[in-house]
Amino acid sequence: MDRAPYRTSAARARSVAPATVERREYKYLIDEETAHRLRDAVAPFCRPDAYAKRQNSGAYTISSVYYDTPALDLYHANVRELVDRFKLRVRTYPGHPKGPAFLEVKRRVSDVINKTRGALPKTVLGSLLELSAKDLPRLAGDGHAAAVERFLSLVHTYQARPRLVVRYEREAWVSLVDSYARVTFDRDVRCQPAQDLVSAPKPRQWRNNDDALSQQHGLRGSKVILELKFTSAAPSWMMHIVQSFDLFRAAFSKYGTSVATWFSEPQLSPRLLPRTMR
Repeated sequence: MDRAPYRTSAARARSVAPATVERREYKYLIDEETAHRLRDAVAPFCRPDAYAKRQNSGAYTISSVYYDTPALDLYHANVRELVDRFKLRVRTYPGHPKGPAFLEVKRRVSDVINKTRGALPKTVLGSLLELSAKDLPRLAGDGHAAAVERFLSLVHTYQARPRLVVRYEREAWVSLVDSYARVTFDRDVRCQPAQDLVSAPKPRQWRNNDDALSQQHGLRGSKVILELKFTSAAPSWMMHIVQSFDLFRAAFSKYGTSVATWFSEPQLSPRLLPRTMR
């Protein structure tokens, strides 16, 4: 492998702090009006995160390529709500083209999320499965090598390959009064099949998840996905907001809904059926 082209981008990847986070995530499906009111409610306790502050819109694009087995075992584990399950994804930020790619293992055990995240330069993604353990400290740095190695180990063990690329717009807020608490609003979730990690998504091939979302939850119109993220216990201000807005948790997976969008048989909404079929 020619190592020269990787030196600059590898240094950039090593400059990003690695992440191993154990937390809880509560999800809610809300409309835009509620999202605007919630933003006002969290503002006294939070500030926009570092990525959001750079954008005029206050939101940034997240793009994740999800890996799965040929039989989509990771998807089915989520559908069956297995107590111990995980997702494999490679996350990038299209608005930051010179930034690294993040290899993530997101494991859920009951209600607890454990996520490991290691950075690699995007220039090595085309040969990702050929990387050896000796390559990782140089490309990822010692702090990221363990997280990247864990991702690759699971990919090889389960013979997982890229299945879907999922994109959405995220408005993120971080707590000013807690060691770790985040509030995110995700919009415009869209997906398409992923052949590999280097091919650019096709602009005309995106499918919006609204149809699958409405089928799954009986909703009408586009919804905002609200996520409240915290460590062992939800902050009091967060719980007060949940109670004040009368929010109800929803089991929602962006990857799972994307699989439904692409591979499930479409179901016509009753309002689209002829009267004789209603």
